[in-house]
Amino acid sequence: MQRRLRLVAAPLVAGALIAAACGGSSDGGSDTGDTGSEEGGDTGSEEAADTGGEEEAGDTGEEEAADTGGEEEPTDTAEAEEPEPAGDIQRGGTLVALLEAETDTWDIPGAACAVACISVMNQVADTLTIQDENGEVQPFVLEGYEANEDFTVHTLTMRDGVTFHDGTPADAAAVQRSLIEMASGVLQGQVFYDLVNGSPVNAANPGDPAESIVLTDDKTVTVTFDKPVATFGTAISGRTGWLIAPAFWDSETRASDLMIATGPFTMANQVRDEVTELEANPDYWRTDAFGEPLPYLDGIDFRPVPDVSARRATMESGDANVNQDSFGENKEFWEGDWIDDGNSLAPTAVDQETTYLLLNNSAPPFDDPQFREAVALCTDRDLYLQLRAPGNDLANGPFAEGSPGYLEDSGFPSFDPEAGSALLDEIGRPDVINYGTTNVPSNLLTAELFAKMWSDNCGLNVNIDQIEQGAFIGVAISGAFEVFLWRNHGQGNPGLELIWWHSRHAEGLALNFGRIINPTVDELLLETWTTTDDGELDRIGQEINRTFAENVNNIWLNTTDWNNAVAAGVNGVNVISIDGEKQVVGQHAGRMFLQEAWLG
Repeated sequence: MQRRLRLVAAPLVAGALIAAACGGSSDGGSDTGDTGSEEGGDTGSEEAADTGGEEEAGDTGEEEAADTGGEEEPTDTAEAEEPEPAGDIQRGGTLVALLEAETDTWDIPGAACAVACISVMNQVADTLTIQDENGEVQPFVLEGYEANEDFTVHTLTMRDGVTFHDGTPADAAAVQRSLIEMASGVLQGQVFYDLVNGSPVNAANPGDPAESIVLTDDKTVTVTFDKPVATFGTAISGRTGWLIAPAFWDSETRASDLMIATGPFTMANQVRDEVTELEANPDYWRTDAFGEPLPYLDGIDFRPVPDVSARRATMESGDANVNQDSFGENKEFWEGDWIDDGNSLAPTAVDQETTYLLLNNSAPPFDDPQFREAVALCTDRDLYLQLRAPGNDLANGPFAEGSPGYLEDSGFPSFDPEAGSALLDEIGRPDVINYGTTNVPSNLLTAELFAKMWSDNCGLNVNIDQIEQGAFIGVAISGAFEVFLWRNHGQGNPGLELIWWHSRHAEGLALNFGRIINPTVDELLLETWTTTDDGELDRIGQEINRTFAENVNNIWLNTTDWNNAVAAGVNGVNVISIDGEKQVVGQHAGRMFLQEAWLG
């Protein structure tokens, strides 16, 4: 069993140090996990689970929420091409990327920052650590990261020569400030719930995070927890770990400000619901694998287009370069005609999210486990796959095949409408089930399918409540729903799911959206934080999987396939140079890395 984690980054080449020392450029303004989201929406909070998860079959959450530790599975690079040699790379141009949702604020600690938000922020802000193509945590903007033997003390060493977009130094004091701000947020703060001297989000042990997140010298910050948190290194490779400038934190208007960070692009402008414009950072600290300065592009225009059909049409017309799409009905097109026409798809990670019906376990009618079981028995998941997610794999739990915790048969109830109807005859039927969905046409079709299915199979009356995409994750966090179509999880480590499932995160504005309260699950989740051993994590994850199936806390539908389209002539999507080595990292939960993209 691996008990100690020590990571030290290789020194920057001299040229990179000189370039970084020249100062910063423009302006701009963590990862609690990915927050689930309806297809077409993301809420993310990676760290705290990427705090993120995903919204209705879309993205909502932390892609990446407690991105609190643990490691992503290796990237599936079978379709990825070898990195182009330096001589072939062309500089200049503005890339147009389509997003499934708009981002309302860049004030990350309390923001529902899902896949669309993460995809923008990944180009503007560097994370403290990063997961390489093998899923291993490596220092990124940090020079070194180390956890002690029991994972209670984490030591972060900042590298020299990095500046923020406003020209101020990105030093260890700035690292401490960013982590304290994240720890103070209602969402990202969940990652820091167990700080040794108390946390602002922990009602049972409130405290000032500055007493546990300590600047020990001019290069080093230590973060100390009162229990093992083996997932923290992974958590700071997502939302929780974005290094953000003090000037942004100090602003009284930061909720509406543009981001200021250290990334290869500055945030130049945002026109709500139209475009977020990024410009190349001329003073970026990092170089590519050949020692060439980054980025290659002059800029990136991110355009939010919630309607999945409109995004596809825009790509087909040639008016955009990159797209986000997790809708199953488009899978055949992207993997067939799109590729045949000379285009490509961004490389994917082995770990996949799960699309499922998120049930509110704390309120009628789904607070009754027998009613949850009855609805599961009345749900023809194979018909759903055939009509709404063709080509996707049936899910019997939150972990996809190849991920720790996966079970081919978890014991989840199979389709049996006669048994479901008989159980409803015994316990009674509610007057109505309120099914919430976004105002995206494709999601409405899915809602109508389930409404008809439950009515025809078991005599249930369903009301469909359409909610604005931007408000969807907020409704989930507040608990003002009965059932949503959701997309979340798939972070490669059951420990990263703690903020989504532990009962301590089920009250108030909760990241445990389903308000699941189960002492067995709680104990198992905390056990995942004590180890990095893959076999142990798999065993614990399987126990969690079976417990969920037994209690039917959610209705699992399918593994979520992200087909992020890349137009011909676009190169370097999801390529990252780590310590002088160019690597291809998977698009975990649909999040894109465009830091080393180029047009040619």
